[in-house]
Amino acid sequence: MRTRKTSDAWMPERVYRGKTSYEWRPKGGGCVSLCRLPKDGNENEGVKRHVWRELDQAKSKAALKEDVNFLIKRYLASGQYKALSTRTQKDYRGYSKRIIVVFGNMAPMEVTPKRIRDFMDKLGEKYPVAANRHHTFLLAIFGWAYERDMVLRNPASGIKKFKEKPRDRYIEDWEFDLVYEVARESSYPWIAPMMEFAYLCRMRSIEVRELSEKHILADGVFVDRHKDSENEITAWTPRLKQALKDARVAFPDAPTTMDRPIFHNARGVRVIKDSYSTAWSRVIKRALEIGTDIDGETVTLKERFTFHDIKAKGVTDHKDKYAGHRSKKMQAVYDRKPSIRDATR
Repeated sequence: MRTRKTSDAWMPERVYRGKTSYEWRPKGGGCVSLCRLPKDGNENEGVKRHVWRELDQAKSKAALKEDVNFLIKRYLASGQYKALSTRTQKDYRGYSKRIIVVFGNMAPMEVTPKRIRDFMDKLGEKYPVAANRHHTFLLAIFGWAYERDMVLRNPASGIKKFKEKPRDRYIEDWEFDLVYEVARESSYPWIAPMMEFAYLCRMRSIEVRELSEKHILADGVFVDRHKDSENEITAWTPRLKQALKDARVAFPDAPTTMDRPIFHNARGVRVIKDSYSTAWSRVIKRALEIGTDIDGETVTLKERFTFHDIKAKGVTDHKDKYAGHRSKKMQAVYDRKPSIRDATR
C-alpha cells in the first residue's frame, strides 16, 4: 500500500476521500460510503471521530453479511470447487447442508477448533465416517477463504479425524457367481456385464458407467481411471469379449454412435448413478434371499457386498494386484487377502 501524505495519516487503513464522502474500500472489493466530506474542508477532531465510528459500523455490517453461509456460497461458486470431480462436488453440496445448520449464521472468527471438535464428536458418536467427511469440507472452505484473506486462520486445521477401519470384504467366487446369475435374470440387463467389467478391468462403478464405444480398441478396453490413478488398456480375453457382447445386446435398437455409452438404456442414454444404485440394491437383496446350491447344499451370502467390492476382488485376484494405483498404500487397500509367505524353515 502506498505511503499516505502527512495530512492523511489520521485516516483509517483503506479509507479514502471520494468526490463527496469518505470511502472505505474493503479487501474483497467494492466501495462503502462512510460520511460526507466537510464543506469547509476542515477535518477537525469531530470529523475524524465520526469517520472512525462510521468505519466500525460498516465493518460490523460487513461481518454480519460475511458469515459462514457467505463463505460457503462463494466457495461453491469458485473455480477451485468446479475443478473437483462431479462426485466430490455432489458430496460437498450434501455436507454443506449440515454445516449451514450448525455454523451458517456464525461469523468465521466464531468458528473455533473447539466448536468443530464438539460438532465432530456429536456426529461421530453414530457416524464417524460422516464426521470425517464434514471435517474435510470445513477444511476445504476455510482453506480456500484463508488463501484469499477472507479469514485469519483455518480453524479446521489440526483437528484429528476418527479412525476408519479399512474395508476388508472379499467376495468368494461362488458369491460373485450367485449375484451374477441373479443379475442376469433380473429386469436390469446391464448389471451382469457391468459386474464383469468391474472385476476383469478392476474398475470403479463410475468408470464402468462412463465407458463408451470410443474406449473399445483393437487391443482391449481403454480404462480411463479416476482419482489420479493411471489409465491402462485391459487386454481382451474371451470372458471380457463376452461381457462386451452382453452389454451391447441389452438394448440392440438403441442409437449407435462412437460416444454411445456401453451401458445405456433403450434410448442410448448412459445409466445414471441412481438407476444403477437401485438396480444393484434389488439384485443383492434377491441374492440374499435365494442362495445357491453347492455340492447338494443350499448356501446363502454370508453378508451383502458393494459394487465397489467387485473392484477389490479384481485387484486381489489379479496376478500383479494391479488397478492403476500410484502408491503401494492404495494398492494395499484393494488387496483383500493376506499374502502367503514361506515359513522361516
